[in-house]
Amino acid sequence: MHIGRRIKYVRQLRGLSQNELSVGVVSATHLSNIESGKYVPSKDILVLFADKLEVDEAYLLEYEYMDTALIDQIIELKDAVIIGDGARVKSLLNHLDSLEDQVAKGIYSELLFTLIKGAHFMKSGCNTEEMASIQLLINLYIKDGETLDDKVFLSFYDYYYGLYHFQHNHIHASLKHYYRLVSQTQDELEKGLFFYNISLLHKQSREYYKAIEAAKECLQVFQQKLEWDRLGETYNMIGAIHWDMNECETAMEYLLKGEKIVTMTNNEKLKSRIHHNCGLINKQLGDYEAAIYYFRKSIEAKVNINDMHNIILPYHSLVGSLIDRNKIQEAKIVLSHARKQCLSQKDQYYLKELEAFIFEKEGRSEDFERCMNELIKELEGRKDHNKLKGLYERLGDYYYKKRKYKLAASYMKKEIQLSTV
Repeated sequence: MHIGRRIKYVRQLRGLSQNELSVGVVSATHLSNIESGKYVPSKDILVLFADKLEVDEAYLLEYEYMDTALIDQIIELKDAVIIGDGARVKSLLNHLDSLEDQVAKGIYSELLFTLIKGAHFMKSGCNTEEMASIQLLINLYIKDGETLDDKVFLSFYDYYYGLYHFQHNHIHASLKHYYRLVSQTQDELEKGLFFYNISLLHKQSREYYKAIEAAKECLQVFQQKLEWDRLGETYNMIGAIHWDMNECETAMEYLLKGEKIVTMTNNEKLKSRIHHNCGLINKQLGDYEAAIYYFRKSIEAKVNINDMHNIILPYHSLVGSLIDRNKIQEAKIVLSHARKQCLSQKDQYYLKELEAFIFEKEGRSEDFERCMNELIKELEGRKDHNKLKGLYERLGDYYYKKRKYKLAASYMKKEIQLSTV
């Protein structure tokens, strides 16, 4: 890592052009050669650049600084982020942030810390504004196609970009990094966690047999390490994979294994997800009584932990199942409870969809059409394309059955247009 990359990073962070930074120090051409690594500037030039860039002189003069004890702490932070040890992550982050000048003095330690801090932000979904400067530094310090020989640095790089590509739905790019992490790590728990993400990625790309193979690697690790909650998560994922493959009976076998574990560990959050999945599978199998039972259990688990942000999903599934079974009065009661517990405006609009379906079942055509069109107008404003597609299709079919062909065609056209977006 040459000093030119650090100069370029700070220059771009300050919003300066090469001409603006070079004035009074060197020519713009010479600065370009410095930033590309073709020329190593003298101490005097670095001091002048530090003054113009408004950074401490040591930041440019001591860029090769290495503190092994500090690097060991950054490696410890990486391990804590990977396994999800929140308390340890918070403690180490606070400590290393308090040593900001020392961490940033050398390019190596600065880049390691930036990579793992960025990975932590991606996992936690916070500090999105700071991610812009993090990504700028990483892009400038590490060039595409550059050979990375340092194993420690490569592990940080792979973990960051495994997550980055995962979140941006670059499946094959993410897989490349996670498979390399699996081949390099000596920590069995970390290996199991990497295989879990590999399984998710293969599931997303519908490579189901590869997904199951990777998930079974997880099972082996988590069983050996007695990681019960992670074992439950993996059973839930394998169940979901088999469900995607339309292997409902096998899916239920794995989900019920997961249910036993989370019952033992009192993991209500995971229990709710497993019960919801069990409900969806039973609904697909046509066993509505079992489906309704599991949806109710999913809601109960969310209420137990006050997880009201995600309670809309089991409520939506439960009311929908009751409507399908023509249990309209019961559906109305549950819908009323849902409206009291689902507090966000977005959730209220999704519940409005269920109200429309109840109107349709009751033969209240005008109320159904009004409710559906109000909902569609709101979701069009939000550009919620996934939800709109289903509503367009449903309303189009409704108008077609009513022989209102012009209206039916207009919604069918909207559905087709969304499919091409």
